[in-house]
Amino acid sequence: MQKLIKQLKSFPLLMTAKPAALEDILKTKQDLKFNHIADFPKEFSQFLQQINTIEYDGAFIFGINPRSYYLDIFAQNDMLDLPNKSEIIILGYDEFEYLAYNEKKQLYQIIDKETLDVVQTYTNLSLAIQYLLKIEDE
Repeated sequence: MQKLIKQLKSFPLLMTAKPAALEDILKTKQDLKFNHIADFPKEFSQFLQQINTIEYDGAFIFGINPRSYYLDIFAQNDMLDLPNKSEIIILGYDEFEYLAYNEKKQLYQIIDKETLDVVQTYTNLSLAIQYLLKIEDE
């Protein structure tokens, strides 16, 4: 994970928000639970404490934005009309696919936006983010 974070921080066109505070992450997790939306894993919480919200080359990774709905993980998942919200949380997207975490299966999934079919699975957040952002492992 640290390798990916270092790589992302070196990208000049990568736009991020201020790292998420632990109290904001915990409040978001409570909001997700209260609204019957799947939780995101500890690995993603740790990621948000270093890199919070990503905009890069047409792809987005949600973050914790308590003062705005823009790319906020709770707001985005609350607005999306997708099945299985209690099992799957969307962590980001690009033009064609969602990056999701399936809490029940404990897997990261790439889901086709049109068909909602799972097209790729990962056990590792770094690999899933690299896929969505279309970046090569150094």
